[in-house]
Amino acid sequence: MREEHGNVAPVMIAKGEDPGDVRTDVPYQLMTILSNLYPWMSDGKKIAVLTRRCDEKALAEIFKRGYFDRARIVQIGLACSKEQIAACRCSDPVPSTVDIGEPHAGVGSDALSEKLMNMSSEERLRFWIYQFRKCNKCFACTANCPVCFCDECVLEERTFVPERGVPPGMSFHLIRAYHLADKCIECGECERSCPAGIPLLTFRKLVAKDFRDMYKFSPGDDKNVSPLLTTLEGEALEGDECNEC
Repeated sequence: MREEHGNVAPVMIAKGEDPGDVRTDVPYQLMTILSNLYPWMSDGKKIAVLTRRCDEKALAEIFKRGYFDRARIVQIGLACSKEQIAACRCSDPVPSTVDIGEPHAGVGSDALSEKLMNMSSEERLRFWIYQFRKCNKCFACTANCPVCFCDECVLEERTFVPERGVPPGMSFHLIRAYHLADKCIECGECERSCPAGIPLLTFRKLVAKDFRDMYKFSPGDDKNVSPLLTTLEGEALEGDECNEC
């Protein structure tokens, strides 16, 4: 990110070029931008990208599915500030290698998550129905999500999500919850970009907790493949099959 004329925006520079007034305190994901640039990169060329811990996790899931060649991406580890960690309610904020910044401990809990877990299931359902009724189906949550990388989005399939109707039915949010269950890296981009103020990060954290409890797997795990990436016979997907996400 670079500040220019009072605005902050992503910037690409060549090796040896002056980066200008660099900003590392802006919590925007760079993976969505990289996903758009990568197909246009010349074969064999490398690109370096600043990676917070959540970026690092997103890249791990992208590598597993074969969308990027790991050898062509150089990661520059960026530690988040205490303010960023608090804003994201992040429990795992330190990248594997810290090249820029000072590492800080993550937060131990998410207040809204704890409040919801102390409710009955009926009360939680009423809470989320109220929240999802605010949705205007703008697709900001999917457009800005670094791990929404399917070639065709099922949420745009009219069989499941009718074109007409705002707010969309609960199927819109439940389908997205299922599709992200083994990919969400809890970066908070969905919540930051939601114009309706729906607490989507809390929703994702609750789903992620259930997924960890059930499968002992967390997205961004560089060594283990998601338990959902399997064939109908229960065997792990390999090679080009992983691109079906």
